[in-house]
Amino acid sequence: MRSKLIVGLVGFVLAIVLIYGFGGQQAGDLRISAVATDETGGGPLGAGTAGVAWASGDPKSMSISPLYQKEIQPLTAIECARCHPSVFQAIKKAGFRHQIECVRCHREFHVYNPRKQNYDEIMPKCIWCHQSATGGPFHGDDPSVTPCLRCHGDPHKPLDITVSMSEIETVCADCHTKEGGEITKYVSRHTTLVTCADCHADRHGYIPECSECHENHSPQVEMATKDCMACHPVHKPLEITYTEATPSTLCAGCHKQAYNLLQQKTTRHTPVACVDCHPSHKEIPPCSRCHGEPHPKGMNATDCGSCHGIAHDLLT
Repeated sequence: MRSKLIVGLVGFVLAIVLIYGFGGQQAGDLRISAVATDETGGGPLGAGTAGVAWASGDPKSMSISPLYQKEIQPLTAIECARCHPSVFQAIKKAGFRHQIECVRCHREFHVYNPRKQNYDEIMPKCIWCHQSATGGPFHGDDPSVTPCLRCHGDPHKPLDITVSMSEIETVCADCHTKEGGEITKYVSRHTTLVTCADCHADRHGYIPECSECHENHSPQVEMATKDCMACHPVHKPLEITYTEATPSTLCAGCHKQAYNLLQQKTTRHTPVACVDCHPSHKEIPPCSRCHGEPHPKGMNATDCGSCHGIAHDLLT
């Protein structure tokens, strides 16, 4: 009898709980408990300003959380970097003109689906930004420079070109227009005997030392590449230029006979620097530039050399 009474009381209590809920909660009320924090980290959802204002009854009657009332702003490069730090560092160190907001290239993100194999479809296309004057591929349709990634293997490091130079040397001038124009216009042995890959052989961007091919033509002066290029622009080496400070010993490298004649006999021309008489290469000045008209007009002295010899070997 006692056991039946206990069972009856338990059943009665359960019925009350099901009908009225714990602490007076009505059946059908919506209550959600989650161990998640609000956006400020201030406690469970509902405890901070970002909590959901839960409503009773139909979930559709719930108010929108302040967290979802904000306007969506484009991702910044720093925000992308939180998940892609290695890419951020690559662009930082070697991105050059690609140091732009990620979303300018990546118009879609997190949409790759292995089942669809849609990688090529969602990846940025170089031609969006890099076009020729006619609207085609930037470097033209030559198979040696298409597709772009054949040379520019990592668009986050676009100038880190690893392709063999011999494979692309026929189109070097497409990018290096100044150098290509010079070496074609000013024909020298750099035009007829060597190719781009012969000098820039190791890798794209490699600048060789002149001494890799050329011996020092001025034994009295130790010359490095910067000294050579002071007179010989590398892509037009016979278009020789120099400054007023150029020592005569450098000139002697090519003009050995003239230099030796000046040194073998001491005259007033001996201490004069080559550049004083020859301010531009191959310029032969008239004697009157320095000496004026030293003789009476009646002498008809128009050919100085007939009496004085050549400027580098004056008759005394």
